[in-house]
Amino acid sequence: MSEKFLKYLGELWKSYILLFALFIWLRITFLRLDELLDGTTVIYSEKLVTHAIYYFSAGVLSLLGAIFLEKIQKELSIRIWISTTMISCLIFLFTFDGNIMRVLYPLLGGTSFGLGVPITFSYFADHTSVVNRGRLGSIAFFLISLTLPVLTIASKILTINIILALFMIFLGFNSIFFRFYKQENRIVRKERIRYSHILTDKKFLHYFISWCMFCFIDALEAPLLEDFLINTFGSPFRDFVLFLETIVTSFSILVVGFLIDLYGRKRVLIYGFVSLGVAHATAGVFAYSILSWYIYSIIAGIALGFFIVIFVFTIWGDISPKNAREKYYAAGVLPYLFGGFISELSMPHVTAIPISSSFSLASFFLFLAVIPLTYAPETLPEKVIRRRELREYVEKAKKIREKYEKTGD
Repeated sequence: MSEKFLKYLGELWKSYILLFALFIWLRITFLRLDELLDGTTVIYSEKLVTHAIYYFSAGVLSLLGAIFLEKIQKELSIRIWISTTMISCLIFLFTFDGNIMRVLYPLLGGTSFGLGVPITFSYFADHTSVVNRGRLGSIAFFLISLTLPVLTIASKILTINIILALFMIFLGFNSIFFRFYKQENRIVRKERIRYSHILTDKKFLHYFISWCMFCFIDALEAPLLEDFLINTFGSPFRDFVLFLETIVTSFSILVVGFLIDLYGRKRVLIYGFVSLGVAHATAGVFAYSILSWYIYSIIAGIALGFFIVIFVFTIWGDISPKNAREKYYAAGVLPYLFGGFISELSMPHVTAIPISSSFSLASFFLFLAVIPLTYAPETLPEKVIRRRELREYVEKAKKIREKYEKTGD
């Protein structure tokens, strides 16, 4: 293997480690917050404030951090994020007054996660190309999705402090490992991209609006779904439906990356929204049928895998210029953060909404989310799609010729 290819593999592996660390840190933060907020002494308003601090700090630091990161070398930005996360881990190990922890923990967790989003995803996008970003993103998140359940199981066996200590060791080891690579100088753009430019870019807005609609609908429907399934069919059935959806999502994540690198992002997204809308409509009309929930969980799992790979890993890297991707990813994570807060805010009110009306309305808005996508340009180059179509045409022609020759004999 050539030195250039080995260097590429090293940078790709480095981007995978950074993504892995980001998602593991996200999970550890919520494990810490769940442990802090569990118990009868913490009222709903205190839980809501804690989650609001987390999501707000993550969103603000993501936006502001992307502005700061434009001005420094990428290797330096990685070291800053790792250092910030390790400091947050260290503080998580200490116990303070309950009111202080309900402010300090989410503030630190949100700050380090928000700062890490533009750093890790822009690094991944810079070391992938538009023709393989889907595949590499799907492989990355598939591997991450395998470790998250392991972390959940580990939290039942080990204390959160041990998990934090192990994660600090992991970060420290990799920060040393990263120093084996030469620093990559930042390409300074004469005119840096402003958020006003991004938010007026039609290519960005068409995908961003659809992503916002999905995150908002998913945030409102998730607590309602769990409450309805528990009260109607019981907790074991709820757990099985969520387990089935998770399994389907994991394999959907692995497959969709290869599909979008062959057929394009836009077409797969439209199929995902339409199928998810049908699934919501089916569950809304036949809410008391167990079969309808099996159908819903399978289709929802497939669609969720589509959306994660495309909206989280792929599309913002496709439409942003190299070495100036931080702001695109910072803006792209906002719907997820806003949806997380909406989900927490709506939890006490889910029982007041009929499941049939809610899912039917969600189905309607999911179909509406397709409209912006019809105007969105395809980000996969036209020549790649045409090359694939030509290859398929040649293969079909060969099969027809072989069949004709056999018939002629």
